[in-house]
Order: sequence, then C-alpha cells, then structure tokens
Amino acid sequence: MKIILSILIFSFFSVGFAQTSNNNLNSQLQLMKKYFLERNFAEYSNFVYPKVIEIYGGKEKMILLSQTSIKKMEAQGYSILDISFKDPSKFITEGNETQFSITQELTIQSPKGKMVSEFTLIGISIDNGENWKFIDTAGRTKDKIIQKFPNLNAEIIINPIQQKFID
Repeated sequence: MKIILSILIFSFFSVGFAQTSNNNLNSQLQLMKKYFLERNFAEYSNFVYPKVIEIYGGKEKMILLSQTSIKKMEAQGYSILDISFKDPSKFITEGNETQFSITQELTIQSPKGKMVSEFTLIGISIDNGENWKFIDTAGRTKDKIIQKFPNLNAEIIINPIQQKFID
C-alpha cells in the first residue's frame, strides 16, 4: 500500500470525468485523464497548479518524478486501470480564485487484486472558470494542505483517502 500512496503523491492530479456545471472544467478533466493514461506527462503538467510545480523543483523535475513513480509502481505489480470522479463540491470564491474539490477515484490493479483509491482533487481557476489548475491532495489532511496552500478557502472539502479491494 505504501507504493500506492507514493504514486498518488508523485502523480499529483490524474483525473477522470465528472459532470460539473462548468463545461470548460469538464473538458479539462477529460484532457488530463487522457494525458495521464497515455503517460504524456508534459501535457498533463499544464494542468498542475503552479505552486505544486514549484514545490517539486520545476516542470521538468515534476515530469521526471511522475515517469519514475509510474515505472516503480509497475515494477511492483501495480497499474492504474481507470480514473473517474464523483461528488463535486460547490464553487467557492476566494480572492480572485474560483475553487472547488471533487473526489477522484483510481482503479488500480495490484498483486492482490483490483482496488479503488479515493481522495480529493482541488481545482482552482483565476479567470472565472475558463482555465483550471489542480492540486492532488494524495490523501493528506486538510490542515497539511492548507499549510502548503494558504490561499485555499477554509470551507474547501478535503476528505481522507479511502482504499478498498473490489475483487
């Protein structure tokens, strides 16, 4: 299970499709899912919240870390089969940002069978929902996320990670 958490931390924002009230958001979630599953981390990184890229030492380092993490995960018998979303929150305005959160589900093949990992993904737009950047909480607590990203509204929903085997 430790490798699953590690890949979630390093892969940041793998996404699937969830119907929200914002068509731009829905399209961008679909594109992110496509790029992640195709392992096109260069395109995928264009959806990453800028401070996350900064935390990891820049875009090139983040891309390399994502590639390395996927290879390590696969070497240990894990693979991501699908990515989807559910339960989008309401949109919140904080300063010049529109923020929301959504539950991200990864279906993973593990050496012990298929499992689903659920955790929160945060979306932020600085242009009234035209373009979105994302923060993958990777199961971190709300307190830890707000420490790293103090611009987040205190009402943002961040649920703890949940994992379960499905076969």
